[in-house]
Amino acid sequence: MVHNEALSGLVQASATAFPTAIGLASTFAPRLIEQMTAVASREARAVGINHVLSPVLDVNRDARWGRVHETYGEDPYLCCAMGIAFVRGMQTDDLRHGTIATGKHFLGYSYSEGALNQTVSPIGPRTLHEVFALPFEGAIREAGLASVMNSYNEVDGVPVAGSYEILTELLRDRLGFDGCVVADYSAVTRLRSPQAVAADDADAGRQAVSAGLDIELPAAIGYKFLPELVESGALDEAILDSAVRRSLTQRFQVGLFDSPTVDPDLAPKVFATAEALELSRKLTDASLVLLENDGVLPLAAEQGSIAVIGPMAQTLRGLFAAYTPAAAIELGRAMERGFAATMAGVSDGSETASSDPMLDVVSVIFHSTESMIDAAELDEAINGLYPNMVTIAEAIAARANRSLSVAGCDWTLPETDGIAEAVAAARACDVAILVIGEKTGWVGDATGGEGRDRKTLELPGAQSQLAREVIATGVPTVAVVLSGRPLDFAADLDGARAILQAWHPGPEGPEAIAAALFGESNPGGKLPVSFPAGVGATPSYHGHKHGSGTSSGRAYVDGTSAPAWGFGHGLSYTTFELSDLTLSAVEVRATEKVTIGCTVANTGDRAGDEVVQLYVRDVVGSITRPVRQLAGVHRVSLDAGERCRVEFDFDTSQLAFLDNDFSLIVEEGEIEVMVGTSSQDLSLRARLQLTDTARLAHRTAFVTPSVQRKL
Repeated sequence: MVHNEALSGLVQASATAFPTAIGLASTFAPRLIEQMTAVASREARAVGINHVLSPVLDVNRDARWGRVHETYGEDPYLCCAMGIAFVRGMQTDDLRHGTIATGKHFLGYSYSEGALNQTVSPIGPRTLHEVFALPFEGAIREAGLASVMNSYNEVDGVPVAGSYEILTELLRDRLGFDGCVVADYSAVTRLRSPQAVAADDADAGRQAVSAGLDIELPAAIGYKFLPELVESGALDEAILDSAVRRSLTQRFQVGLFDSPTVDPDLAPKVFATAEALELSRKLTDASLVLLENDGVLPLAAEQGSIAVIGPMAQTLRGLFAAYTPAAAIELGRAMERGFAATMAGVSDGSETASSDPMLDVVSVIFHSTESMIDAAELDEAINGLYPNMVTIAEAIAARANRSLSVAGCDWTLPETDGIAEAVAAARACDVAILVIGEKTGWVGDATGGEGRDRKTLELPGAQSQLAREVIATGVPTVAVVLSGRPLDFAADLDGARAILQAWHPGPEGPEAIAAALFGESNPGGKLPVSFPAGVGATPSYHGHKHGSGTSSGRAYVDGTSAPAWGFGHGLSYTTFELSDLTLSAVEVRATEKVTIGCTVANTGDRAGDEVVQLYVRDVVGSITRPVRQLAGVHRVSLDAGERCRVEFDFDTSQLAFLDNDFSLIVEEGEIEVMVGTSSQDLSLRARLQLTDTARLAHRTAFVTPSVQRKL
């Protein structure tokens, strides 16, 4: 059973590449994600890959964590909707023709003490079930998720890799999972060290398989002792039988016993087809989020001279996150040159030395902050993967009357020697475009990625100073930010005329960004994460409980707790108006459905996209409930002056929560319905009354169907 990663397309040379997951989430368009993973699935099967270790279903609420870019953001509903779409496209409706998807990391991995990778997760059982387990349950019940990967973290004193309560009682018995659980790399041996709950690797293997972890990846270290554990009576043979049975069942499901080989001529026919590349560009366009714009964008075709400034303007590597072929090249070359590297984020090989020399080779690099591969060499290799790819500076130059490009500083080093040249370039031009952000990867000077957690969220290196000095020239300045997570740049970019958050968009990024800047396309992406007002305001998320977050009435003595930009925010070059909110009923029984509709009008002078967002709130609950709960999204594309009607078929069982007895209920009472264009702009409101309380055996509704009718 050959596995690979497919977070943003299959991680293989020549495969179709897409934006990183947080960028995909910004599209708020699950149907496009399903189309993307159908492409990745066909490409995987063409080269004999039957199993991908994606998607990441972690709900992320702390921007300091290095793996934010792999997630679909802070909201459990959005993570659920995107996860379901990912699994449907990847697995298809018949695994004989699809690829096994793996939901990871189960469970609570993305919320850890100090946002440090692989550490303890201070999460209560109710939040663990209601928030962090929801995307997994949705993918299991709605899309038949066939594989789940455990998380590295500890929950309430028990590492998840050895937790029967989480991997069996919760995952299998409560959420209904019947597939294979696979270990994240080295998770089994981590039970021995550093988590120190197993005496040796054999004991670690016994604990993991007994907890319900079927397959140890990437190699059998603890599990090679399973036969002797059974023979000695230390392990019940029935436990091993169950793991083997599930593993063999999946091999039958994907057809390995019928046809274990592939057609060697198939890959060139299905890899990076014209249709797949068109989809990649469509997703990239849709992922761009316009945070601010005072009218300077879009730039006119006859725009005067443009200074393109910043360390991200002339690089290809900065356009890619981790779990991409570009980042894999960097990792591979670092390892070839004798640099130890691990994708598990261990910082000290001596403490965590495994019983497998292969794993010891890849063990100590995550604490390094020095560049390991020459940037020009790396970009040349990336150009070999994507021969038609250009830099952002080159894409802008192709559209501008006159442009020049100056880096100004490095993306991580603190040297400021080049800032004076950048300032002079800005003063010599009519418009300055700052292209800034952080590098995401596994090794070297990456400040984001697995094992790349941060104590600050500032722009790395000297980029803050660069941005402030360029803006201080008074030249109209537009900022383009490449990152895999929210960064704290609001103060640095105060005075910028426009800000475009582009995430790590992949090979189509430069052309998509330039097209958006010049009005060839209209940004319509929305934030899947809140941008905290400083690292001290982290975690920051829209669905906090009543009495917490911004609803607490509390503020910091040195500033607000409200985010700089909230969940769901995103501007457009046109304007939209929402009106005429209707409910098919104002009183319903618990678990019944209500049709919620509104009219959307493009009131501007150009075509554009808007995301209609449905939120609900339990006005009074027997358990503290969120101030708002996302319950539906629908992205519309309208021409200037065009109107449409959007209707959500809302199932009230989405309001289910665990009561004082830990039973799943939909509680009677008043529900506020809110519709708008972001979590901070909910202009349409109504009330709905649930007339009774219903107890549920399990959740039955995860995603709200929606339709659009033109008027």
